[in-house]
Amino acid sequence: MKRLIFLSVMALFLGLVVLNGCGEKAEDAAKKAADKAKETAGAAKDAAADSAKAAVAWSKEKMDAYAGEMKTQLGKLDKQFEELGAKAEKLTGESKEKYQKSAAAVTEKKEAISKKMTELQGATGDSWTKIKQELDKLMTELAQLYENIKKEFSTT
Repeated sequence: MKRLIFLSVMALFLGLVVLNGCGEKAEDAAKKAADKAKETAGAAKDAAADSAKAAVAWSKEKMDAYAGEMKTQLGKLDKQFEELGAKAEKLTGESKEKYQKSAAAVTEKKEAISKKMTELQGATGDSWTKIKQELDKLMTELAQLYENIKKEFSTT
C-alpha cells in the first residue's frame, strides 16, 4: 500500500511537472503569437499608408490632367470667340447689341468656370467628383454658347 501511495504521489508530481512545462510552452507560444500579431499589424499599417499615398498621388495626377484638358478646351473656345469678335467689330445697331449680350454671357460662364477650377484645386474625393461634374456642365454650356454665337454672327 505504501508503494501504491508512493507511486501515486510520484505520478501526480510528474504530472504537475509536465503541466508546468506545458504552461511555460503555452506562454512562450502566446508571446510569440502576440509579437507576430504586432509585426503583422505594423506591416499592414505601413501598407495602408503606402496605399493611401499612392491613391493621393494618382488622384492628383488625374486632377491635374483634367484641369489641363479644361484649360486646353477653354483656349480653343476663346480662339474661336476672338475670331468672331473681329467680325463683330463690323456689326452695327441691333446685331452689335445682340453680340455684346452674348459676349457678356460668355464672360459670365468663363468666370463661373474659373471659380470652379479654383475649387477643384483644393477638392478631393466626392467633392472633387461633384465639382468636376459641375465644371463639365459649365464647359458644355459654354461650348454651346460659343456654337450659338458662331451660327448667329458668322453669317452676318
